[in-house]
Amino acid sequence: MYGRRNYMRNILQFLIKYQFLLLFLLLEGISISLVVRYNHYHQISYLNFAQQWYARLSFKKEQIRQYMKLKEVNERLVAENESLRNSLEYYKKLYSAYMPKSNVDRSDVHFLVARVINSSVHLPYNYLTIDKGEEAGIKPNMGVVCDQGIVGVVVATSKHFAVVMPVLNRKFKVSAKFKKNNYYGSFEWSGTDYRTGVLSDIPLHVPITRGDTIVTSGYSNFFPEGLMIGIVEDYAISMGTFYSINVRLSTDFKNLYFVYLISDDKLSERMTLENSVINE
Repeated sequence: MYGRRNYMRNILQFLIKYQFLLLFLLLEGISISLVVRYNHYHQISYLNFAQQWYARLSFKKEQIRQYMKLKEVNERLVAENESLRNSLEYYKKLYSAYMPKSNVDRSDVHFLVARVINSSVHLPYNYLTIDKGEEAGIKPNMGVVCDQGIVGVVVATSKHFAVVMPVLNRKFKVSAKFKKNNYYGSFEWSGTDYRTGVLSDIPLHVPITRGDTIVTSGYSNFFPEGLMIGIVEDYAISMGTFYSINVRLSTDFKNLYFVYLISDDKLSERMTLENSVINE
């Protein structure tokens, strides 16, 4: 209580000591306010002055804010550069898969980038949605990959969006092979764990080791040869004559953001020809 009284006494002493100065400043402020309020020229001058100072203060404030965030911005730029570098390397790898060393012209093949905006991983028939559609050149039957490996195939499109059937779908199948010896079989999702798939139809005489790399065989309308699928986790004999091999998927479908779509202008011609023979 004593401290509060002492505080109030100090304020009163300050007001008494500087009462004339404070009164002068108050009257000066009122005078300036009246001049500015009722004089158009002074009003414009004051507004210009105030705006200039406000702009300067805002600029300085923004400079300080940007300086304080330099570390965060720098870290984000480093991460973005790393991501772009990885994307560029993968793009080169993907491009080279379609461009054989014989210099055969494959100008009919190009790649599109899209962002995943919706997906599921725990359903028997999962799908994912991307933010590009017919307007961007997306068509059904385009293969979809990411920098980790294969993702799936486009099954439906609208003007601005497309739906992809991912590896994590009971209907999805693709021809796959061992990278080390080229023995191939049929690959599909296990149906339960979003991290594993099953490679079947591999003969018993084929040497298998845990950790072997499984890639696309190239015997597909959707994917070129050599794209990553996963690695062998374990295996067992199925039906007495073939192996059933559990494969750990290389693509993390719960952390999927950007994907690449393979556009092959000759795909329609190839599929039409093959289907005409099959349906005879």
